[in-house]
Amino acid sequence: MPCNVIKNIMSKYGRYDLAKTKYQRFKADSNRNNKFDSTTEYLHILEKA
Repeated sequence: MPCNVIKNIMSKYGRYDLAKTKYQRFKADSNRNNKFDSTTEYLHILEKA
């Protein structure tokens, strides 16, 4: 589900904010087919009104 869809839904219930953090991938993931050098974590924050 795209972030903008989550934002539209959650904004109906209060103040919405999004925090993103980028992490490096683990060496154990080197045998995967899709090799990316990082992973992005999304934290959706809702302060109910």
